[in-house]
Order: sequence, then structure tokens, then C-alpha cells
Amino acid sequence: MEWKWCLVDGNTNNLLTGWKEVEGKWYYLNPNGTMLIGWLKWKNKCYYLNSNGVMSCDCVQTIDDKEYKFDSSGALIESLVSDACIDFIKSWEGFSATPYYDEVGVLTLGYGMTGEEIEGIIEITEEQATSMLKDWINNKYAPVIKSDLDSKGITLKQNEFDALVSFAYNCGTGGLLNSTLYRRISERIRDNSLVTNFQAWSNGGGRRIEGLYRRRTKEAAMFLNSDYTGNV
Repeated sequence: MEWKWCLVDGNTNNLLTGWKEVEGKWYYLNPNGTMLIGWLKWKNKCYYLNSNGVMSCDCVQTIDDKEYKFDSSGALIESLVSDACIDFIKSWEGFSATPYYDEVGVLTLGYGMTGEEIEGIIEITEEQATSMLKDWINNKYAPVIKSDLDSKGITLKQNEFDALVSFAYNCGTGGLLNSTLYRRISERIRDNSLVTNFQAWSNGGGRRIEGLYRRRTKEAAMFLNSDYTGNV
């Protein structure tokens, strides 16, 4: 006989279902009252219930040899890019706690953040800037690229995708998707001729900017050789 863990309402004797908190720990009970273990998708978010039924939260956990991150509510923190990609972008963008104008006159804050979202922000911490960068990358840049690749039936390796995300964060998703570089990648070209296509996007204000040239070269190295060496 196999025993199943469940909870019963003390007033009605009915089985409890759904999310339940017991001594500060969260469990999810199936419609038949039994405790769920494993993955749960609820309201478009993913949660993990361990073998004892307790929900993972505010932690990094290895599940089936893969590392996952969960926020304080227990929701899986999904990222389309690697942590190495975020670190790469940070190394090139540099951090500024206060707004400044970049080489071509664009108001910038944190790790290269521009646009209406930063208007009115006087100061930001490094931790806040990193959080904003990850949010922007995973919501404004990476999904646009992935959607277009999916529409073309193209699957990239993680390093290849990361390189395009770094490029797009610096040059815009429109710039990437309409570039010769992206067209050739979509044609399944994967040789060193792509380096020149990356480097073609090294200008700002009508002139070549050495920092951009170096970044494009490093992005090409990431794409072709999985080399995540940043601005060192």
C-alpha cells in the first residue's frame, strides 16, 4: 500500500487543494488532495516542489544536473541568455550610478541603459543596474531575436545567441535583424567571414570608434569560438 500526504479542513473534513502554507513552507495539493512533487506551471510561471513537497524559493538549485534560480515567491527566474553573456555586456558597457552622455550624445545610466525608462532617475546602485540589465535583456532584446529565429526555423548554440544579444543591446534589435550579419547567419554561414560583418558595426557619429570595433571583434569570437572574454 502506498501512502499519500494530504491535508484536511478541520471544520468540514474536506480535502484541501491548491497552494497551502504550513509552518512557513509552501505546498501544492492536487485536486484529489495529494501533495504535488516536481514542476508546476501556474499562472504562466514555473515552480518546483521538492520530494518532500516543499516549494523551492529564493535559491539556486540543481535539478536533474541543471542549475535553476527561483525568486522569493518561488517562481522560476527564466533567462534566455547565460550569466556569462550578462557579465560580458557589463564589461563593455561599464557602470555609472548617475546619468551621463555617451560618445555620441545619448543619455545613459547604469550599464548602458538609455531611453524613457531612465528619465528622472538621479542615481542607481550597481545591484539595481544589474537587475535592470537582466530585465531589459530578457524582456526587450532576447525574446525579439528568439522569435525571429524561431520563425525561420533556426536554432543557435547558447554562445551564438548570446553574441547576437550583446550586439543587439548595443546596436538595437532593428539594427541586428536588418543587418548583413544577421542575414548571413540566417543562411547558416558559420565561418570566420562573419568577423568582418560584426566589425562593420563599429561606427558612431560618422566615425569608427575603437571601443566598438573591439567589442564587435569580441562578439565575433563569442559567436564563433564560445570565447566570452570581455573588455579586458
